[in-house]
Amino acid sequence: MKIEDIIDYLPYAVMGHDIRRRIFLFNKEAERLTGYKKEEVIGRDCHDVFPGGFCGERCAFQNEIIIPSNFEMIHYPIEFVDKKGKKHMLDVRVKPIVDKEKNIAGIVATFDDVKSDIEFEKELNKIDEFCGIVGKDPKMLKIYQQIKSVAKVSFPVLIQGESGTGKELVAQAIHKLSPRRNGPFVPVNCGAIPDTLIESELFGYEKGAFTGAIREKKGRFELANGGTIFLDEIGDISPLMQVKLLRVIQTGLIERLGSIRPIKVDVRIISATNKDLEKEMIEGRFRDDLYYRISVIPIKIPPLRERKGDIPILVKKFIKEISESFSINVNSISNAVMKALLNYSWPGNVRELQNVIQYAAVQAQANGRNYIELSDLPDRVLFKKIEVPKEVNNTQTLTIEAINEALKSTGGNKAKAAKLLGISRATLYRLLKRLS
Repeated sequence: MKIEDIIDYLPYAVMGHDIRRRIFLFNKEAERLTGYKKEEVIGRDCHDVFPGGFCGERCAFQNEIIIPSNFEMIHYPIEFVDKKGKKHMLDVRVKPIVDKEKNIAGIVATFDDVKSDIEFEKELNKIDEFCGIVGKDPKMLKIYQQIKSVAKVSFPVLIQGESGTGKELVAQAIHKLSPRRNGPFVPVNCGAIPDTLIESELFGYEKGAFTGAIREKKGRFELANGGTIFLDEIGDISPLMQVKLLRVIQTGLIERLGSIRPIKVDVRIISATNKDLEKEMIEGRFRDDLYYRISVIPIKIPPLRERKGDIPILVKKFIKEISESFSINVNSISNAVMKALLNYSWPGNVRELQNVIQYAAVQAQANGRNYIELSDLPDRVLFKKIEVPKEVNNTQTLTIEAINEALKSTGGNKAKAAKLLGISRATLYRLLKRLS
């Protein structure tokens, strides 16, 4: 691969010109930001291409004089007008190109649109949802910024997070915002495909490659050509498949089962796992060379218990989806229900919350209500664990605090509170009478 091709994948704009200001380097991000195509600028004087010169009065190459005559890097903001007349505030860094005699032979400039980044950050504070991902917790806003940045380049991304946190949504968002957005997005759940089938699923097979192969079949990598392949639960693949996957990443070539003819594929790889791959690597279950190949850009999604402020937003979204998709006439939840949802630890994360709201909505409609109350929630959410002294072995030492907490957790339902405390309902009534 040529160096120019690699530079095209960088997430920031790059331009280079010689001492006569003739442009010799102009990457895809520079094309996007300025509105000028590479063929319009290569070989031409920078001042002839851009009205007033790209850097304006800050240009270090004016009237054939280099200002200053020797420098390591110049860093400054400029106001730039693109080909369509739109103004941009650019953050520019200029480094010299030095020849063997240590004379300046030209420069390489990198630049970013500062204004667009600032506007994006401002917009994030106003939204509840980004590319289908719901949440406005600061941890999620950071994820959104990462998505926007990594979408510009085709480097491999590793998304880490517990089950149910929305790893595939993050992968889809990266694809939607990338230059590959018009190409296919092909998800593969590596943990759900048996070892005996995953190679043919990923790489395809030729007719007659094995019994039952009555015609050739393209694998997921071929289907994703020009787009993105999403390898979910990559930590579950076998050591043999790890070797084969590493070769594909290194060479960009795949071979169908039953064939020796390599096929070139242009695919961006996004992987995801709920495992600690660094630990898996140390314990010898995951190859370190593959780990470093797939985790060029890591993104870690926080569990729902670390961003509980997003629960009301998620609940509102799920209720709306249920109403629109399943014609269930439920439009709200009680304050007690919201409190119970906020108190729960959500081991299944956002997916579990969605399932709980769906279950509760069905229960509410069955009981003739258009809102969800405590009795509609599953027991695992309602019966929050309470702290009871370890020495409590009988009802004589059961504290009023423990009883009150149980009643609070169950919304005053004495039968459920008794079950939570591990006593009969009659015993609970006796205790309440005694402690009143």
